[in-house]
Amino acid sequence: MPGVVLDTVIPNAVEPDWDIRLSDYAVERFPEARILRSGDWRDLEPGRCDLVFSVLYDKIIGPELIDATSRIINCHPGRLPGYRGVRPVNWALRNGEHLHGITIHVIDAGIDSGPVLAEAVFSIWPDVDEVRDVWDRCMRHGRLLISDTLPHLDRIVPRPQEAAGAVTHFSRDNADLGDRGDWTRELSRDLPGA
Repeated sequence: MPGVVLDTVIPNAVEPDWDIRLSDYAVERFPEARILRSGDWRDLEPGRCDLVFSVLYDKIIGPELIDATSRIINCHPGRLPGYRGVRPVNWALRNGEHLHGITIHVIDAGIDSGPVLAEAVFSIWPDVDEVRDVWDRCMRHGRLLISDTLPHLDRIVPRPQEAAGAVTHFSRDNADLGDRGDWTRELSRDLPGA
């Protein structure tokens, strides 16, 4: 987007070598950008940025930052409101879904409960797809969704989520996911309690 400056990147974990690293992108295109390796959103000064964009950030952002930011959004690797919380790809496969998606939504005080700005929906095949297959599709669709959505952000009217459609899964317990607890069913069989 013209006139946009990337101010700060806060990776939530050590960025893997096998995927796109946002901190590398930031340094290459925005040499003045700060990289805060703490992984903690509280290290971002409230009010510093006009837009805070959380992409695959696995921590709950508190009201101190939400209330001090004019626009704060999240890119979530699942369809909303159906798959709020952690591991939406794993849960969709575990539940035998045939459609999955990636969603950009406003961050509010809840967990993935804010109004939806944009989404991309695609087919999945739970009998043959592994978690890693659907994850890769989420990342491909997510890159397009982000690049298509951000230039139009000022013109998009957020659509409230219907609470009746929420099927929340906050559990990080692999036993509940059965053979969908890891990237592949083969790896999941090796997990304790699986």
